[in-house]
Amino acid sequence: MRFPLLAIDLDGTLFNDHKEIDPVNIHAIHRYRELGGKVVICSGRSPLSTKWVAETIGLCEPIIAYNGSIILDENGEIIETSNFQQGTLISFLDSCQTRGIYAHFYEGDTLLIPEENEWNDKWIENNIPLLAHSGGTLEGCNRYRSQCQVKLIDDLFQYISENMPKISKIAVFDKAHDLREFSHQLASKHEMEISSSFNYANLEISPAGVSKGTSLLRLADLLKIPLSRVAAIGDNYNDVQMLKTAGLGIAMGNAPSEVKAQADTVTNDNNAGGIAAAINEYLF
Repeated sequence: MRFPLLAIDLDGTLFNDHKEIDPVNIHAIHRYRELGGKVVICSGRSPLSTKWVAETIGLCEPIIAYNGSIILDENGEIIETSNFQQGTLISFLDSCQTRGIYAHFYEGDTLLIPEENEWNDKWIENNIPLLAHSGGTLEGCNRYRSQCQVKLIDDLFQYISENMPKISKIAVFDKAHDLREFSHQLASKHEMEISSSFNYANLEISPAGVSKGTSLLRLADLLKIPLSRVAAIGDNYNDVQMLKTAGLGIAMGNAPSEVKAQADTVTNDNNAGGIAAAINEYLF
């Protein structure tokens, strides 16, 4: 087998546009695993969300969550975590409030929000999708959803100062739907990793030096698999470092052109069996 380790993104990659996983992709993943390959979910989603997906399709490998800030072992236990410094959170929050831009914060599997709005409405349901056509059960879905929480914080400055929360990821949204300029401003002022999972209609922010790429490097080392024999598949800007780190970086057909340009090759889109096509064509 040319590539015994495969890192797979979720949204826009393994998930189709209906937030389901096509049977052709599930079948290809299990055939790859039966022949000795390991499949690692590598997502910006929360630990519970990634564990729910893994359980639903029968994976038992380690997981990379929150764009690399958290690594879970094959039993779903956290083995490594990266959090923001308190001072970074305070200065970042000041930058957002000065510009009138909304941000929410991920503390474990709890979402900290300063207000209720379109960007956090139904977060628990979106974080733990039902996956009814992918093998998910309502009982299992509700079990995972019951462990998630959305916490409304009236004064985030005070909450961060007094509680020193362990924040692993920040998400930023704005009604202008193009946050490229703001991302450049943040990068010039704050030490953090800034990317997007939705063509810069959002920003996904990790602690300095943390990305899907750095955590894939760490996980490959733990599994004693050389990077030259690691493949990765993704569709958006927060996947770029992962695609560049892997020995074979595969962009989805629905990826932006800038992301495709950073990959070694391109597969079908997420509604046309892109994962299965990539596994069958490149990995064996």
